[in-house]
Amino acid sequence: MFISPMLVKEVISPPEDYANVITELKLDGIRLIYSNLNGEIRLYTKNKQDVTRLFPEILDIQLPKGVVLDGELIATDRESKPDYQLLMNRVKSEKLLTDVAIQYVAFDILYYKGKRVTQLPLLKRKSLLDQTIPTDNITIVTSQWVEGNSQMYFDIVKDYGLEGIIVKKPMSKYQSGLRSSDWIKVINYKYIKEKITSNKGFDYWLLNQEKSQAFFLVNVQAVKNRKILYEKYRQFLKSKKCNSSI
Repeated sequence: MFISPMLVKEVISPPEDYANVITELKLDGIRLIYSNLNGEIRLYTKNKQDVTRLFPEILDIQLPKGVVLDGELIATDRESKPDYQLLMNRVKSEKLLTDVAIQYVAFDILYYKGKRVTQLPLLKRKSLLDQTIPTDNITIVTSQWVEGNSQMYFDIVKDYGLEGIIVKKPMSKYQSGLRSSDWIKVINYKYIKEKITSNKGFDYWLLNQEKSQAFFLVNVQAVKNRKILYEKYRQFLKSKKCNSSI
């Protein structure tokens, strides 16, 4: 079952209301809907393209039936570094290149135990998501998030040359197919400029081999970089607390 994903509005800077938001790293990959309502797993891009056959590793992970997830698919090389061209080679190859490591990072749950839960507050959905995703594998994981402090987070993102952040209202409902100010993104355009420069001349568009039409645009972000980012963020907050007590 395909559900149109909720869209985000772009703003030029993080919100000033730091206390009443949650902040996540913006992952530069494929927006992917994971659907398993009746025991048959299907994977869809945000434009409803069925790409299930491209990622069999995800199908091997045992998740409860009756769930639909929203998340981002990323790819990494053997050193956990982003490799855009490697992912392109995998998707466009006539043979399935399963030696290219992929990871599905789920950040929301739309169906739980066969019931639609989009009307629940985001934090409640996050709790249900944690109950759904196992912790003993790295193929499907949940997105890490922090409360507030989106400006600090964004500063760290820029320091590490990452794409940006997503800021969400903790009580927001999931509005399928709509663009809402409840979810906003802040882009690090220095990262975008460097990405375009480094990939100049490379074929960004993927062609659907069955219908011969462009269907999604992909880039990737390493798991290793995210771990470094979260640790740097914790250190930054700790130092701020120490400085404020002096």
